Amino acid sequence: MTVVGYIFLDKDRAGLVPLAKQREAIESYAREMGVECHEWLVEEGYTSTVPLVERTEGEKLLTHTNAGDTVFVMQAKWMLSSARAAVDLLHRFKEKGVSLYCRDLDGDLSLPAERKLLVSQGIAQLVQQLCEVLAQGESTGHGAAIRTAKALQKEAGKYMGGPVPFGWRVGEDGRMEENPEEQTIIEEMLRLKEEKCSYRDIAGRMLEKYEVKFSHEGIRRILLKQRKRQK
Repeated sequence: MTVVGYIFLDKDRAGLVPLAKQREAIESYAREMGVECHEWLVEEGYTSTVPLVERTEGEKLLTHTNAGDTVFVMQAKWMLSSARAAVDLLHRFKEKGVSLYCRDLDGDLSLPAERKLLVSQGIAQLVQQLCEVLAQGESTGHGAAIRTAKALQKEAGKYMGGPVPFGWRVGEDGRMEENPEEQTIIEEMLRLKEEKCSYRDIAGRMLEKYEVKFSHEGIRRILLKQRKRQK
């Protein structure tokens, strides 16, 4: 039986954990499991989003491990680059009879665990089921991507549907832009409020001067949004 320690030096400096710290964590965890690492693989030049099979040392790990071997890694995300890749990787390790221990999840992700002469499922089945659910979400549901796209559009000033706020209009390019006439009305509302006029008084004056009807609550919301934009 060969016990392999897999160290991942993330190309993304923000996600980099020093080699010495990873090795110490893996050695400590392996001792807790009653074994010692015989071999070490140090992966460099990749980000964690690259599947293990497409990395230099990762490909060696998948090719040269055999039934009864054990792999230790400090963080699961360095092995399971995505839900779909995780499903494929864990299935491959299970078929080969190779155990994958990730310190942050504290258990064997690929094979059932033997404890006190009784076979339990450990966390392997739980992790595999979770990955399968996530993989289905990646292929059939794009909610996260849609939400991200909408957030980016909103940040860029794109009209996202719904009522257009008073003082604004939708331009030809689909962006929100100020409505000059309505902005003039808002400026007068602000001036009247600074003069200590009540929202009801302001609503009355807008109806009298511009023939535009507002509720006192409507005036309050318009001025509140305007002040937030001016900050």
